[in-house]
Amino acid sequence: MKKPTSIYWFLIPSALLVLGDEWIKFLALTKFPSESDVTSNFFALAVHKNLGLAFDLPFRVWFIVLISIVLGYFLLEIAYKNWKTHPAITFSSLLIVTGALGNLYDRIVYGFTVDYLIFFGRSAINLSDLLIIFGVIFLLVSSRKTKSQTESLTNG
Repeated sequence: MKKPTSIYWFLIPSALLVLGDEWIKFLALTKFPSESDVTSNFFALAVHKNLGLAFDLPFRVWFIVLISIVLGYFLLEIAYKNWKTHPAITFSSLLIVTGALGNLYDRIVYGFTVDYLIFFGRSAINLSDLLIIFGVIFLLVSSRKTKSQTESLTNG
């Protein structure tokens, strides 16, 4: 990613994934079985209503929305500050925000996050969660690369 505008080529598909995720969530709520009705040991499509944070950690919806807004603000600030100098960091930050917006929408509209990919009969996620996970991984990798590049420039 040489030019900052190339970020759009990654964010547009990410936004489309979130829209697709919301469509699948709608289908899941109307047509998928409940997680408790699933008998598969490895993978199933079923509805899991996540009332808490990751791993169903129990928190009130208003608190989760507040934390999401605060973290989103800081991620947008990181994206803005790195727009021209480190587009990979900008992309990673925006990928996390994009995924978080999908889950934030669920919390505001439904009062919970709709998870529908059930693994091992207990781990439930959705596409927005995957965007967040990949964004965090990319952010860690790109931050590490940026740090090592900066150190080599100052030491070399």
